[in-house]
Amino acid sequence: MSSGMNLEGRLSSRPAILPLALAVVLRLLQTPSLTMCQPPGQAAANSGPSAVTTEAAKDIGEDEQTIESYRRALAENPGWARGWQRLGILLADRKAYAQAREAFQNLAKLQPESGDAWALLGVCEFRMGEYDLAVGHMEKARTFEFADDSLLRLVYYYTAAVMTLRGDFDTALVRLLLLSREGVASNELTEAYGLASLRIRALPGEEAPALRSVVMKVGSLAARSRHMAVADVREAFGKLFAAHPRLSGLAYAYGKYLAAHGLYAEACEAFKAEMRNSPHDPMARLQIAAIRAQYLNDPSGGLELAQESVQSAPELFAGHLVLGRILLKLGDIDRAVEELETAAQQAPESIMVHTTLLNAYNKANRKDDAAREQEILKRLQRFEASLKGQGSDAVSETGRTASPGARKPDVK
Repeated sequence: MSSGMNLEGRLSSRPAILPLALAVVLRLLQTPSLTMCQPPGQAAANSGPSAVTTEAAKDIGEDEQTIESYRRALAENPGWARGWQRLGILLADRKAYAQAREAFQNLAKLQPESGDAWALLGVCEFRMGEYDLAVGHMEKARTFEFADDSLLRLVYYYTAAVMTLRGDFDTALVRLLLLSREGVASNELTEAYGLASLRIRALPGEEAPALRSVVMKVGSLAARSRHMAVADVREAFGKLFAAHPRLSGLAYAYGKYLAAHGLYAEACEAFKAEMRNSPHDPMARLQIAAIRAQYLNDPSGGLELAQESVQSAPELFAGHLVLGRILLKLGDIDRAVEELETAAQQAPESIMVHTTLLNAYNKANRKDDAAREQEILKRLQRFEASLKGQGSDAVSETGRTASPGARKPDVK
């Protein structure tokens, strides 16, 4: 056996880093502390005795010689997946993220159906500021099995952070809700909740210092509100309004909460308050238009607001979607199809848009177009099913090619 293979053998004799000492991996990649609330049985399996964790972490912090040992072994055996994993983690420990990414890319090539491999690559790219690549790889990770759910939690957290930065706040909130339902709780998660709820396009820790306190308060309320009585949530929002009467996004968050609980008239009043605080933002108008058309049986009352939103933000697919739905209800089929086709161009992977467009084609008796839409829906639904129960929001409702500022209302 060659000396290189002997080296590989010696390196291989150390315990695997994943999943035995995942906490070490998370530290190396400078990740948030989202693993603190694992189920007891899983925590024991993942963490193990402290001696195991210590042994698995032996390489960490060592000098360049350790890294070079892995490089030599991998040069002789580039098919050694665990070697690429360990090398990537060691390089990440030194914040050599570009080199770590190369190692994780090799790992993903060797293990293309490993959620862990794609997740490590995506998290590393996030640390590099390559957000589009990071989200693409983390979304791919979600279609495969994970050896450790802690990495899956990080995927949800980081994709939510990028969605918030892009302005896709609703998708971000769905991801964060999935985390909170698993019992995950941390300051990082609370901050992410607050940024998405207030619709502040920033990564956690990068918002204006003057906003951090209210961001944390709103995030805490958003995370807890599903377990609170409506009266208690009203009181909590009332205190926030008293302290921050002009804060953009606050009345919008309250309106979304009310609408989610079927309090549509109150929700419209909250969105009107948001319109006063953010007169140039089309989203509050769209929310009112959607509520009037869908829940208050008043599509005519929402028509003007939807048209105003489309005129002020023609790049916003949700505006065309809401307007198209209203026109369908009013019987203006041709105009409805035109608006919905525009929405489909802007958000080509939105199941919501294609479902509505299929309905419009059927009403217009456009059988060939309806058949094409049915095939598109089948493809999108197959992708959704591939997520193995990890959430149905894999495709951003802003569309993958939409502008970074694209946003959507609750128009389900």
